[in-house]
Amino acid sequence: MDLKPRLIARFLGVLFLVLSSSCGYHMRGQDRPFFKIHNINTLYVTPVRNNSYKAGVEITVYNALRKRFSQGGYLRIVDSPELADARISATVGAAEYAPAAITTADKIASVGSVQGPGSVQIASSYQVMLKVQFVLMDSKKKTLWSDVVVRNKSFAASNYLGALGDTSALINEGEFERTLNDLSISIATDAEESINTID
Repeated sequence: MDLKPRLIARFLGVLFLVLSSSCGYHMRGQDRPFFKIHNINTLYVTPVRNNSYKAGVEITVYNALRKRFSQGGYLRIVDSPELADARISATVGAAEYAPAAITTADKIASVGSVQGPGSVQIASSYQVMLKVQFVLMDSKKKTLWSDVVVRNKSFAASNYLGALGDTSALINEGEFERTLNDLSISIATDAEESINTID
C-alpha cells in the first residue's frame, strides 16, 4: 500500500493549521475575542442620528446594524441601554447621489423615437455616497472603538434605461433608496468586522 499520498495530505493539513494560527487569522464563528475581553454579551443599538438631507436613511442604517450584530449568536441585542453591557451609536453624516457619467440626449432615445439634441447632457449613471460615524461604548460610557466608514456605489440612471418622461425622477429616487439599503448593509458589516479585528 502506497503511503506517499497519505503523508502528503497529512503534511498539507498540518501546514495549513500552522500557517492559519501563526498569521493571526481567525476563522469566523461565535468566538469574538474583543467582546470576550470586555465581557460584552448584550448590546444596545441607539437610534441612529441623521445629519444628512436624506430623510429616513437613519432607519435603514439602524435596521442594518441590529441585524448584523444579532447574527452569529455571540451577542444579544437588547431594547434598553440599562440592560446592555455596551452600546453602539451611529450618525449618518452624508447620504447623497450625484451624476457619475454623462451622455447626450441623442444617444439615449430608443429606436423609432424622436432623437434628442446632442447638445443636451444627461446623466447615464449616478454615484451614491453614504458616510456613517460609529462609537462603541461600554456600560460606563468609556469609548472602546470608533470609526467613520464611507462607502460608494453607482446605479444606472432611468433615462439611460429608456424610462423617459415624468417618472424618471421617481425611478432614480427608488434606485437611490435601494442603493442606500445595500450600502447600509455593507457599512454595518464593515463596522462589525472592524471591531472584531481589534486585538
